[in-house]
Amino acid sequence: MPTTRNPRSGLCSDITREPLPGTAKTGQLIVAVEYPHGWGRDILDGEALGKDLAGQVKRWLKKYRAQLQFIRRPGRAGQVSAGQDGAAVAFIADAGSTPPTLERLELHGGVRGLLEVDLSTPGTVPGATRVDHPLLLVCTHGKRDQCCAVKGRPMAAALAERYGGETGENVWESSHTKGHRFAPSMILLPHNYSFGDLDVPGASAMMDAVVDGQLPVTGNRGRGTVDSQGQVAELAVAALLGSQGEPPALGELTVEKYVAPEGSAARSGTAGDAEAPRAEAYAAFSEAVDPELRRRAGELITERIEMKATGRYTELKDLYRQGYFDPVRDYERAVKDAATAHGLGRKKDKKDKYARRNPEVRVRRGGESWVVTLESQTCRPVVSSCGDRPKDGRSWVAVDIRAEVSSAV
Repeated sequence: MPTTRNPRSGLCSDITREPLPGTAKTGQLIVAVEYPHGWGRDILDGEALGKDLAGQVKRWLKKYRAQLQFIRRPGRAGQVSAGQDGAAVAFIADAGSTPPTLERLELHGGVRGLLEVDLSTPGTVPGATRVDHPLLLVCTHGKRDQCCAVKGRPMAAALAERYGGETGENVWESSHTKGHRFAPSMILLPHNYSFGDLDVPGASAMMDAVVDGQLPVTGNRGRGTVDSQGQVAELAVAALLGSQGEPPALGELTVEKYVAPEGSAARSGTAGDAEAPRAEAYAAFSEAVDPELRRRAGELITERIEMKATGRYTELKDLYRQGYFDPVRDYERAVKDAATAHGLGRKKDKKDKYARRNPEVRVRRGGESWVVTLESQTCRPVVSSCGDRPKDGRSWVAVDIRAEVSSAV
């Protein structure tokens, strides 16, 4: 009979060891609206606004392909300021424009007033005024994950005291920003860089760099206007330039996919290598997989089939939650890793095999450019939320950066 695992205690952000770069919440157009009341687990699940208004706001966001954040002032003052039917402030960030824009708008109808806002021309929204300072949103969404409340609230208060600006509107508490496992999790608008895993001194150093117009690398999860590979590549080049005494400015680096010139030679040790005979590869693969793990996984698969066949679904669900069937997942992962390492598995197009395994991204700054080679690596432990069991994860990591030589005369 399986033994029950004790539930894990502590905060997920104290345990996870996932690399930060490549984990930023993606988005081009972000709307942050002041709403101090309860946010529910999800701000648009109907608990905060009611089903009818939440549905209308969802349709409004979909129309403009925008994302929504609820914000409030740090501390007790933020709990009693604006309301659903009273005046509220909203910020509109167009992170995808060049340069990014940030606007401030007064909403006399609270969140409901958003429905009357025309977002078809971000940067020149009717009734809005331009904002020339960055906006920092610190996730304090405790109902989503306790890390955000425990670490986010004191962080927001400390940063607001120092960087809040004359109006006190430069730093806000925010609803879920994605990545509470990196709490305190933060989003910097209008560029839409995400940050995490910083203490107050580290976050202060980050804000000092922002005030100076520089792109901070420490604690940076990436820019949400590009995908995870682009985020990793941009930060890798930013770190390289910083080490050379030439730190880039916010948004100065641009990211694009890199396609190797036709006929270029494959790198040694990758696609150009001759494959070992398949029989030898399979023999090596078989030795690489733990036979005891294989035996245990087989037993658990049989047990799982029997439980489903006899209708023991409640017990089966409990065992999943306790991690009883984890050896099956571990065996599957071991088989995939061993097969990949020995050139086995499904046949793929050899021409693009290296590109899929080690994608390359070009990063530009003015007339300079770098090609960043990435690799997917296993990271452990990863804990998505407080109370979850640690698990394996995969992260893109920069393994090579090479400067491109301009062909211009």
